Amino acid sequence: MSQSANTGSFKSTLVDITKCIGCRACQVACKQWNDRDGEATEFQWDLGFQNPASLSAKTLTLITFHEVLDDKAPGGLHYLSTMRRCLHCLEPACVSACPTTALHPESDGPVSYDANKCIGCRYCEWACPWGVPTAEWDSLAPKIQKCTHCADRDDQPAPLARNGQALTDEENKRYRQNIVEPACVKACPADALLFGKRDEILQEARNRISNQPEKYVDHIYGEKEAGGTSVLYLSSVPFAKLGFPDVGNKAYPGFSSMAIHAVPPAVLALGAILGGTYAFLRRRAVAMASGAGAAADTEAHGPHIEFELLQHKLLTPWNWFLLGIMAFGVISVIARFALGLGGSTNLSDTYAWGLWIVFDLIWIAVAAGAFATAGIIYVFQRKDLYSMGRSAVLMGLLSYSFVTVTLIADLGLPWHFYQLGLQSPEQSAMFEVSWCVGLYVTILLLEFLPVPFERWKLQRAKEIWQRWSGYYVAFAVTLFVYLLSRRLAYALASVVLFSFLAWVFRARGKKSEPIMLAIAAVTLSTMHQSSLGSLFLLMPEQLAPQWWSPVMPISFFLSSIAAGTSLVVLIEMWIARAWGRELRVTQLAAMGKISFWSLLCYWIFRLSDMAVRGQFSNTFSGRLGTLFAAEIIIGAVLPLSLLARAPLRSHPTVLFLGTALAAGGVVFNRVNVVIAAMDLKGAMPQFAPASYTPSVFEWGVSVGLIAASIFLFGLGARLMPILPKEEAGQH
Repeated sequence: MSQSANTGSFKSTLVDITKCIGCRACQVACKQWNDRDGEATEFQWDLGFQNPASLSAKTLTLITFHEVLDDKAPGGLHYLSTMRRCLHCLEPACVSACPTTALHPESDGPVSYDANKCIGCRYCEWACPWGVPTAEWDSLAPKIQKCTHCADRDDQPAPLARNGQALTDEENKRYRQNIVEPACVKACPADALLFGKRDEILQEARNRISNQPEKYVDHIYGEKEAGGTSVLYLSSVPFAKLGFPDVGNKAYPGFSSMAIHAVPPAVLALGAILGGTYAFLRRRAVAMASGAGAAADTEAHGPHIEFELLQHKLLTPWNWFLLGIMAFGVISVIARFALGLGGSTNLSDTYAWGLWIVFDLIWIAVAAGAFATAGIIYVFQRKDLYSMGRSAVLMGLLSYSFVTVTLIADLGLPWHFYQLGLQSPEQSAMFEVSWCVGLYVTILLLEFLPVPFERWKLQRAKEIWQRWSGYYVAFAVTLFVYLLSRRLAYALASVVLFSFLAWVFRARGKKSEPIMLAIAAVTLSTMHQSSLGSLFLLMPEQLAPQWWSPVMPISFFLSSIAAGTSLVVLIEMWIARAWGRELRVTQLAAMGKISFWSLLCYWIFRLSDMAVRGQFSNTFSGRLGTLFAAEIIIGAVLPLSLLARAPLRSHPTVLFLGTALAAGGVVFNRVNVVIAAMDLKGAMPQFAPASYTPSVFEWGVSVGLIAASIFLFGLGARLMPILPKEEAGQH
């Protein structure tokens, strides 16, 4: 992340732990200056005199107490106190995470927060390696709180007079020098805190170590940690003994920078590849059909499949059950906003993300069947699978629409959503995912519109759709590329490329293919499926190495194809069984073959990546090793064995088990990534992590939306021609 100023001149504070007397004057001064409410505190035997246990929305600065073994000290213990608060990274992970620039670096270093821009996603809480940002869980509009290095003190006007006498220029200068000091520095009676420019503070720290090597360990904490910070520490004992984490020297935004900046050129490259692939395969299909004596007109090569309405009663006992679950889901959504996040969920500053994020990541992964099916049928010309297209797109549309409902429920300040359109963060994966998912929902809607047009014979609307849908794709993709890059050159290249493809592939007949929508579906889905993995690139210390990898975006994308195509098979089998329809084994086996190869590619890639990074030494040890072994068995060994051979895939029971395990393995992976494989230590000083069990309302929203998807899919099948027509008496 670029900085507009020389980091050597950034405002910096030196915390000399050897001088701290634990008086808490800094803690009190911080509360007074920032107008923070008091907290109900109590004695905690394992924390000694420390109160409260950690930072919170009410406590932005905290004195921690430590007992360190020391044979030379009275009683064999050496007592130390230290101030804990935001370290103000030179390249802040929280800023890199924020999708609306609510967290932003000031020109002279401090990382500040603008609540008017915040949407309450709490990504900053997990991105920060020290657990500094905290949320106002007891508020109906929970904002993020953190130390701002008293950046607002710069804005205080100098007094014009004192005791009736006008201040001289020298007095004004001294006043300014004093007021810009953070409140904690100004309040410290023991000179444990020193404020100044970073270069000067670093030199002073080095001088103290050099002059008194017996007093200090030869380490300035913050000089290099996470790329360097503006708050620096000196200590007489190793920092690990005081609970300071080893976060490495690489700036955290560097873990995700390449993945995010690669998105705009990747969109252009993928769009060109998909367009070229379609043109080649379509030309070959026409040539082969012509050689066989068939007409060469494009209308002659589409599948001659008719679709019909489901002639089943709607209000069955099963659907009444679904309606009951949906009603509880509605109650849960109302409770979420009536009680607030803190009152309706069990989320905390340790588990700032919980069931709803797991739910979203799982649902988006398994809903990948919509884009995978569109790409397979239209781009790769697998017209034998055309009969599955409508149901896959409808389920994708419902799934992604309800994902947005979950996201709204999960956001602390969802009414600030418009900030996603006004702000331009430099490299936020959350920003990319938000825009990509939103635009993809519109693509799914356009993909599905021909079905109601056909049902209600809206020929004029269909003609407008055929004429302009390709150009909408050019607009949507160009908007996305510009928002991610903020570069006119990329935007111009995008509008030229996709407008050209829209013109070349324009409608030419009654059965023209929606190829531009298929290209957009694959392109946008590739971006957001991979960027969901990019979200976790900022968490190398929290996520276990069996799951964290610099190439997580690719793993997330590959696994989504396996999960999505597997779910398409499962949905088709559910339709056949629930509604007494024909089980089209040939087509299902073909989709199962695609699931097999995509799953195989995913696991080869993932295990190869682990081998290259040397992660196999302790991979299968302990609780995390058991989870990883279970993921391999459930998500790789068993489904690959069941789907490997054509005779097995042609057996409905084996096909069902194989695709269910393939999808289940990806589901298990997402649960591990978000919850099970995370080592979450809670808010600074990360001594007292909270536990997490989803509340009844969290389950209510999640299960209610699943029930709504199933119910509305059945309703859609009864109202519109979603299912392929069967001959009379066919089963």
